[in-house]
Amino acid sequence: MAAAGLVSVAISAQTHPNILVFMTDQESALLPGPVKTPTRDRLRAQSTRFNFAFCNTPQCSAARAALLTGLYPHLAGVRTNVDGSSLGNELPKDLPNVGSVFSKAGYATGYFGKWHLSKKGAGPTDYGFGFAPKEGSDEAAAEGAASWITKQKGPWLAWVSVLNPHDIYHIDRDFASVKIRPGVKAPHSDLKNLKDKPAEQQQYVDKDQGKITSAYTQEDWLRYRSYYLQLLEMADSCLAAVLSKVDMSNTIIVYTTDHGDALGEHGLPFKGPFQYEELARIPLWISAPGRLKPGDRDDFVMQIDLAPTLADLAKVEWPAKQSGVSLLKPTGRGEVYLEYFAKQKWANPFQTVRTRRYKLNRYESGSRELYDLEKDPHELVNLAGSGPLQKVEAELSGKLDKWWKPQPHN
Repeated sequence: MAAAGLVSVAISAQTHPNILVFMTDQESALLPGPVKTPTRDRLRAQSTRFNFAFCNTPQCSAARAALLTGLYPHLAGVRTNVDGSSLGNELPKDLPNVGSVFSKAGYATGYFGKWHLSKKGAGPTDYGFGFAPKEGSDEAAAEGAASWITKQKGPWLAWVSVLNPHDIYHIDRDFASVKIRPGVKAPHSDLKNLKDKPAEQQQYVDKDQGKITSAYTQEDWLRYRSYYLQLLEMADSCLAAVLSKVDMSNTIIVYTTDHGDALGEHGLPFKGPFQYEELARIPLWISAPGRLKPGDRDDFVMQIDLAPTLADLAKVEWPAKQSGVSLLKPTGRGEVYLEYFAKQKWANPFQTVRTRRYKLNRYESGSRELYDLEKDPHELVNLAGSGPLQKVEAELSGKLDKWWKPQPHN
């Protein structure tokens, strides 16, 4: 079994490797300050680190659908959250996903923790996973996964989904007890920056979850960000509990999340109708010694690439076409495509194309955002409709026209 040091050992190419996917909830790749996550740090050091990994949509259910199926959310049929207060459709049970595909390939499969892909009463075992205990605390998910792993004889795949740092939603409840951490940085902008942004973003502040933090001072945002890092440290202890039972000599380990958090940039908390970098950029690290070279990779990757990569690493054939590609070699992408549909039952759909330099958000209401990320990395100045960039905007809009072909049922 692996010790806390996470020693890298080349994985045998002659056997089907075990697979562990450890997924946090709402973790941005652009953290606002230092964090004490020793297990996460050791895993990161021995992994291939995809520095430009993007969630396909900043919504829990839709992002999870992309991760498990390798399909864009609108092609998977899950465009927003799946629960009674939202507009989302549950993941179709006949759609190939990591659980069903790997189970049919002879893997023992287990899912532990938050699911959020089906209506009440259904869960991972209805989607092909062989084992899935009832959802509970993050600690219970980690302990359950660790116990299950120790009992496996043949190749196994464990998907561990913890809730934190999603508990940032409890900031109001715990605000008074949070201490500001040394080294935590303040947001680069506040609510004044929404002046030239789409009306949907101001509506989020006026009528939705943005109201919770609308009166925050800079010091309050430092507290918010400190709390967020505290929650991430709690997730790290769960990662340690799982990895303590993993045989590193034959296990591929993935660390990722569903989407990021706005972190107070532009005066916005949580997630909503916006695709700022803090929300769209996510951690994606894969430890597969002998298969993937540890170190940094700067090619553009998306959540939809995870399922085809796992299948490629395990030599498992995927039975249907996928939107994503295997990451065993660089993607060569010049841009990524992202989407958004609704906040609960408030629909405000838009699509995004992001190149190395520019990002265009095109709302179906007619609103637009265009950013020059080279000159304006914090997305402060909306250049949509500006004369000098009319050609750039038209080219990016044309790319969205070619990509965006929503299915009839969506």
